Amino acid sequence: MTEVTNSVYLAKLRARLHHATITIALQAAMEITKHQLRAQGLKPMHMPHRELRVRAEAYLKDREELIAEASVVVERWRLEGFFRKRARDAVHITPNNPTVSIKSVKEVQ
Repeated sequence: MTEVTNSVYLAKLRARLHHATITIALQAAMEITKHQLRAQGLKPMHMPHRELRVRAEAYLKDREELIAEASVVVERWRLEGFFRKRARDAVHITPNNPTVSIKSVKEVQ
């Protein structure tokens, strides 16, 4: 029963880390997109948000370095305990690493 609980917890943790990484990367892509539009003489504040979002997602699709930078930030947050103590104590669990090597969760709890 504990193994099932642990695997569910790890799956949820992986999902949270992945969502946090994508959110940070998308925020950076939105800022870059807005900056590019301003450089073209356009005013992003007068554009629909969905159009900015589509442009930012297209920009992000071509830029793996934004996701890499965001994953470093999320990993730092995880180690600082932002995702709670159990997540901090998990070893080598990153959103881009599907294999999880973790201390026995019994030890972590």
